Amino acid sequence: MMFFLFFVWGAWYVTMGTFMTVRKFDAGAIGWAYSVAPIAAIVTPFFMGVFADRFVHAEKLQGVLMILSGGFIALAPRFAAPETQWIFIGLLLGHTLCFMPTLGLSNTICLKHLANSERDYPIVRVFATLGWIVAGWVVSLVFKAEASPVQFYTAAAAAWGVGIYSFFLPRTPPPGKGAPLKIGELYGSGTLPYFKIRSFSIFLFASLFAAMGMMPYWVLGSPFANSLGIERSGAFFTMGQMAELVVLAVILPVFIKRFGIKWTMVLGLLCWALRFALFSGASTQTGSTMYVFMVIAVLLHGFSYDFVFVSGYLYVDKHVGEEVRAQAQGLLVVFTQGIGFLLSSQIFVSRLGPAFGVPGGGGEDWQRYWLVPSIFMAAVLVLFWVLFKDDGVPQSEASNQS
Repeated sequence: MMFFLFFVWGAWYVTMGTFMTVRKFDAGAIGWAYSVAPIAAIVTPFFMGVFADRFVHAEKLQGVLMILSGGFIALAPRFAAPETQWIFIGLLLGHTLCFMPTLGLSNTICLKHLANSERDYPIVRVFATLGWIVAGWVVSLVFKAEASPVQFYTAAAAAWGVGIYSFFLPRTPPPGKGAPLKIGELYGSGTLPYFKIRSFSIFLFASLFAAMGMMPYWVLGSPFANSLGIERSGAFFTMGQMAELVVLAVILPVFIKRFGIKWTMVLGLLCWALRFALFSGASTQTGSTMYVFMVIAVLLHGFSYDFVFVSGYLYVDKHVGEEVRAQAQGLLVVFTQGIGFLLSSQIFVSRLGPAFGVPGGGGEDWQRYWLVPSIFMAAVLVLFWVLFKDDGVPQSEASNQS
C-alpha cells in the first residue's frame, strides 16, 4: 500500500516542471500547478476530521479517493497547453484533493493493524520512499517520459491499482464515530495556548519560513537539470530519496540524541542554503565540475528535508500535551506543507521565476535565480539560531496559560 501510494506521487511530481516547460507554460502557470498540493494539504485536516474520523471506514474511503484521483490525473494531459492551462491545473487540484487525505488514511490503517507500530511502522514507511524512487526510475529510465504525458498515465494506473487494492485491506472503522464535531479542533485550536510560549512560536514560524524556501527544488529542479544536459532528470533526483533512507536509518537518530532539536534544525536549514548555492554554482559550469555540484546538491536531500521536518514532528511531540498532540501535528503540516509550500510556489516560482528569466533562461539567469532561495534559507537559519532556545518548557505551562 505504502509503496504504490508514493509511487503515484513520485511518478509526476518531480518531472512535471519539465513537461510544462516543454509545453510552453510560463512560470506563473507552473507555480500554480505546484500550488495545488499545498492547497489540498490545507483542506485535508477538515476532510479527515469530518469524514475519515467519524463516518467512513478508512480503507474504503482510501479506495474511492484513489480511484477518483487516478481519473483526474489521467485527464489532465489532454488540457496541457497554455490556452487550457486552468483546466489542466483544475484537474491537478482534483487529483491532489483526493490524494492528500490518503497520506493520513494510510497511516491510520497501518497504526491500527500493525502488531507493534513503534517497531514495524518505520519499516513500512521505508516502502513509501522506495515507491517514490522506483516511480522516478520507471518514468525516467523505462519510459523516458520527463516531457511526456506518460508520467501522468503511469500515476493514474498506480492510483487505480492501489485504489482497488484498498478495498481488500483490513477493516478500519472510523475511530471517532458518534463524537461531536468541533471545527476549530480540526485546525489545531487546542494548540493556540502554546503560541504564548516564545520558543514554541519561534519554532513553528521558523518551520513555516523554512518551508517557504523549499519548492523551487521540486518545481524547477527538473527543468534546471535538463538545461544542464541531464536528460534523465527523474532518475537523477531519486538519489535524494536514496540518501534519505540512509539518513533516516543511521544518521538522524544519533544526531538528534547527541545534539538536540535546535542543531538538527540548524543543519537542515544549512543544507538547504548550501544546496541552492551548489545549484547556482553548477549553472555556469560544464563537465565533471557541474556533475559534482549537482550530485552533492541532490544527495543533501536526506539532511535538508528530514532534518527540518523530523525535528518539527519531534519538537511538537515533546512540547505539547498528549490531549492536543494530534491537533498540533496537523497544524504543523498546515503551516509547512500547506501555507509554507503554497507561498513558496507563488513567490519563488510564479513571481521570482519570470523576474529572473527562468525556467527558459540561460546559465547566468539560473545562477542569479538560485542565489535568492539560498540567501533566504541562510537568513532563516541565522534568525532561528539567534532567537530560538530549546528551553524544554513543561507542557503544564501552556495549559496554565490557557
